[in-house]
Amino acid sequence: MRCSYCNIEMEKRRATEAQPYFFRLSGLDDLDLVGIDVYTCPKSHAEVPIIPRVGQLHSAVADGLIRQPRMLKGSEIRFLRKHAGLPAREFAKLVGVSAEHLSRIENGHTESLGKPTDRLVRALTLTAKDGREARTTLLSIADGLKKGTKHGKREHASYALRGQGWQRQSA
Repeated sequence: MRCSYCNIEMEKRRATEAQPYFFRLSGLDDLDLVGIDVYTCPKSHAEVPIIPRVGQLHSAVADGLIRQPRMLKGSEIRFLRKHAGLPAREFAKLVGVSAEHLSRIENGHTESLGKPTDRLVRALTLTAKDGREARTTLLSIADGLKKGTKHGKREHASYALRGQGWQRQSA
């Protein structure tokens, strides 16, 4: 592999626990990768990692973040939101904060969302990442919350037993 800056041959190394690859492009400042090939230019010191199955890596990182027993940092919230495929404005609406406040948190200018909202971020991420339908439903809810009022009248709901399950009837 040749360096795109210097056009000279890059040196290959295997990332190890003793010398990991610091995966800063993830947006997380403390994510190291081991067991991948990394090409380094001897002149410019540019690095090019070869990261197989990136989607699987992102899922593993998201699962690790969701399960950690401490409050999420702003960069971790941003990673989870992006992994779930939720735009910032809609995500902010779903967790009950302004888009500006979410931005300050994700960029490290404000400490945290608070414990209840932290748990909500984790739950939304788990729900949204598990499927397109959940993500579409969450985005629809966020859109409805954006357009709606704080206290609206509950609409009448009707459900019918059809086949093996219950289905909501059209209003």
